[in-house]
Amino acid sequence: MVLVAFSDLSMGLRDTGAYAVYVQREGDRWQATWHRFIEPATETETFDELARRLGSFLDHTRAALNYATYQLALHALGQDPALQGNLIPEAVEFPIFRAPKVFKTQNRIKKLPQEHRDAIESVQPYDGRPRGLWLLHELAREYRHRIVHPAAIIPAETAYHVLINGQLVEPTDLEIVPHDRLEHGDVVMRFSLPGIHPDARVNPQVAMTVGIDHVLCRNLIGTSVLKQIRDSTEAALDVIEPLFNSDQTAVSGYPAR
Repeated sequence: MVLVAFSDLSMGLRDTGAYAVYVQREGDRWQATWHRFIEPATETETFDELARRLGSFLDHTRAALNYATYQLALHALGQDPALQGNLIPEAVEFPIFRAPKVFKTQNRIKKLPQEHRDAIESVQPYDGRPRGLWLLHELAREYRHRIVHPAAIIPAETAYHVLINGQLVEPTDLEIVPHDRLEHGDVVMRFSLPGIHPDARVNPQVAMTVGIDHVLCRNLIGTSVLKQIRDSTEAALDVIEPLFNSDQTAVSGYPAR
């Protein structure tokens, strides 16, 4: 499962010392820099494998939505034979659009009954909400053209801490330096420690994780992106499922509940 792969890889990179954060004093402030110790070939191999798993997740998730819509078309034909010749199940596709006007003109479910179209439109990510479906649409589209590369990133600001001689302290004048993708030697944080002796053992704690190298995923932990996609997909399937008779299976692998 790709969620587990992201989590395992993140912990593996941390626990094996593939990356580290070093600190040095710069005048009255401290500066933490990110360093890579993993061999480039090993890192590339690891991320390529993760990218393949990510691509499989995107393909299968998108396919589940399309297959649910295909099954819905078959069901509609069974309920209303008058749709024969007008509704072609093989031609339908679960639409994902951010604008109502685009949905109405470009969706491929126009021949479905109005009730079905309304249900599917109710979960559209208009204005980017729910975000998971739009992430799925864009990442799956990108993956069809090129591999979407995972990258080691720094997570949210709340993941930054400083230890002094093993004790957690609250630095002042904390500056987080954002990066879309970290490179060896990048400065990740600067901070002040008033009253702390220059020879004190200062240890900045910067949690590193695996993110997805895409404009929509900047500063997002990779697993949080995948969870958003999973949750939005399940919500969409939950909206489609009641449109089937209760004694039928709505989607392969998603029995009627």
